[in-house]
This record gives sequence, structure tokens and C-alpha cells, in this order.
Amino acid sequence: MESDEKNRISVMIMGEEYVLKGTSSPEEMYNVGRYVDRLMRTLAEKNIQMSRHKVAVLTALNLADELLKLKEELQQRGDQKSQGDSNGLV
Repeated sequence: MESDEKNRISVMIMGEEYVLKGTSSPEEMYNVGRYVDRLMRTLAEKNIQMSRHKVAVLTALNLADELLKLKEELQQRGDQKSQGDSNGLV
């Protein structure tokens, strides 16, 4: 659902409620919240002494790493496709 209409949902992340507002579908927004919650809980379980703030920052760093790797992969795929096209391969 990509429109100008804003959806509003509540998600629980690390036992705290967050209200998300956006043009994504409620299901997509729930999936994002669950994904972040799962990543944060996994980090917190592995690092019991770590503060919530540090868990949040490490989660953000892991997500940024994941995003940058996917962007690089997409860029490489695009470069390979354009190279194939320029070599006369169809």
C-alpha cells in the first residue's frame, strides 16, 4: 500500500511499545518492528551486561552493514548486466 494515507500501528520492541506511522502497509510495518526486536533481543542475550542503548547502537550498525552489503550487491549486478549489454550479448 503506497499512498499518501498514513497507517499507524503499535509494536513492541524489547518490551517497550513504539507507535509507527507511515505509508507502508500495517503488515510491512509489523514485520519491520518484529525484525528489529528479534535483532536487539539476540544481541542482548549474547551480551547480558550491555546497556539497552549500546544494544540499540549495535543493532543499528548491523542493519547499516546489511543494507550497505545489499546495495553493493545490487550495484555489482547492475554493472554486470550493463557490461553484458555493451558486449553485444542479448
